[in-house]
Amino acid sequence: MTRSLFIPLVLAAAPLFAQNDAHSHLERAREAYARQDWETALAHADSAVSMDRTLPGAYKLRGDIKQRRSDMHGALMDYTVAERLDDQDPRLYVSRSALYVTEGRLKEAFRDTDRALKLSPNDPDALYNRACASYMARDNDAALYDLDRAIAARADHPEALFLRGVVKGELFKEESGLADVRRAMELKPDLPDARISAAILLFELKRFEEAITAFTELIEAGESLAEAYYYRADSHYNLKNKETACVDWRRSAELGDRDATYIVKNYCMTDADKIPKKPSRKRSQMRIEF
Repeated sequence: MTRSLFIPLVLAAAPLFAQNDAHSHLERAREAYARQDWETALAHADSAVSMDRTLPGAYKLRGDIKQRRSDMHGALMDYTVAERLDDQDPRLYVSRSALYVTEGRLKEAFRDTDRALKLSPNDPDALYNRACASYMARDNDAALYDLDRAIAARADHPEALFLRGVVKGELFKEESGLADVRRAMELKPDLPDARISAAILLFELKRFEEAITAFTELIEAGESLAEAYYYRADSHYNLKNKETACVDWRRSAELGDRDATYIVKNYCMTDADKIPKKPSRKRSQMRIEF
């Protein structure tokens, strides 16, 4: 590995005990990172770097910690040093690609995921990150291809399962998509947007009674309120219950939903039995979080 080329430099640059201390702090940083104690993790990573400035893993981990703390500029600086010290670590490119996806820098995200997959062809996180970039670029076919591969490599990857469910829904494979979203929720109940996505898939499958129950649970929890009120209203509308539907559309309109505002004005405040020129509801892209 490229890293071995630096062993003589490490020995020349720092005494053996300092190297050992650096590795000890790096291990403590990893342990703190695993329990999401970012402050402690950062302190140990800083110590590891100060004791051995040729330890690529310390820079890479410190970049990960900074990314978790939303210090994207600092994270990129550390990733750059880590790459200079060891450009054969696929996990470095996985981490940096996640940052690029978060910032919407899709060209850089594709570049890093491709590098990661060249070094580790079946890395499920690299495949997931590339799928996220494809999804954000509105290339659902490419996203689905990588998500299938990611889940084949790691069947219990909740984020990949959830995104695959969303993508399937957008490709009109709602039943299969709902199964993926529900499996993702079993593995990780607090996935952002998972419950609203499952409820919308029930609506699109015309399972309106189940959808009403799901949207009611979201409303009671205070989640995705404008969207939940809108779709619960639409579920009641499809069940021919104008009065109840309009109560929810008014609530959605009060929360700023433009489609609901249109429906209230042109349907709820009239004697019409149907919504004239009913808005074609566009799906919002799911949030990508790492």
